[in-house]
Amino acid sequence: MMPKGPAGTIAPNTKCPAPNWFIVTSHGWSASHWLAHNLNRHPKIVCLHSSAALLADQHEPYDLTELLARKDFTRIFAMLARFRAGYDARAILRPADLYLPFEAQGDARLIGSVHTFRLRDLPGLAADLTRLNRKLRIVNLIRHPVNLVNSGAGQFELSFRLDLNELHWITRRIADTGLAVFERIAARHGLYPGDLEVLSFFGACVTLRGLAADFAARDTLLEQGVAAFAGSVRQEDVTRDPETFRALLDRLGGGVIDSSDAYLDSVFADSKRNIHNARPRPTEPAALFADWAPWQQEAFAFCLDIFGLRPLYQAEGYDLEMVPPGENVA
Repeated sequence: MMPKGPAGTIAPNTKCPAPNWFIVTSHGWSASHWLAHNLNRHPKIVCLHSSAALLADQHEPYDLTELLARKDFTRIFAMLARFRAGYDARAILRPADLYLPFEAQGDARLIGSVHTFRLRDLPGLAADLTRLNRKLRIVNLIRHPVNLVNSGAGQFELSFRLDLNELHWITRRIADTGLAVFERIAARHGLYPGDLEVLSFFGACVTLRGLAADFAARDTLLEQGVAAFAGSVRQEDVTRDPETFRALLDRLGGGVIDSSDAYLDSVFADSKRNIHNARPRPTEPAALFADWAPWQQEAFAFCLDIFGLRPLYQAEGYDLEMVPPGENVA
């Protein structure tokens, strides 16, 4: 066990320099597993992923295709229970609880996680984040909300059929966000709001509330003076541009990690994974929004603006001009 220093800090490792630590916060459906897996592939990085804090060393750890084909519901429900336990724990989990065990297991120079913590979880951990004698860096991974909702709707179409807890949670959030509004949208377009596709899309829209909480948490961290917070990175940039990926490594590692051209070539030869929505649709946000049905456009616009997200995403460089004012559909 690592010895403790004064005031709850972690005593320095006297045998060799302690590795740096990092946290990449993110919402789901943001290529977080792709990022975690490719960080973990670096020989000097250990990276965990998801609410279950799994080591990101597997190519497709969340693929249920084979389990569903075999109707192995026992294993499926065991997986769901593990993630559910992580949801409950991550608001009180400390980075040290996760990262310290890996310091004694190898020669990693950088240890951290992607999507294990959300940005909204961190203000309550501010004391732990500031007193660590590790060079901790925190970066928030973001994605264009149109693409994020599209992916989330696809995932919910599967998970609602399997996970009653998630179905209950999201359905309650739909009702709390604007039951009358969603019913008016359904009435205008002749929809059954409980149909799987409709319910899944409404559910993905209302999860934008969590993104609003993340932006508020960012401001709180800055007010708290948490020096470890190092801003945001856009999913679209880090998954497409090797130089952005290299810059992210520098930001997370403080220069302790060598991002060679050979390593970057292997990262960008890696196929994308966890495609949550298999419908053939455009990937560019304006074209994707235009491809949505009118009821989907209305639900998205309502949630984007009721949560106050439009100016926040625009400040991050995202174009939302294609989205009409949300109050027009409410």
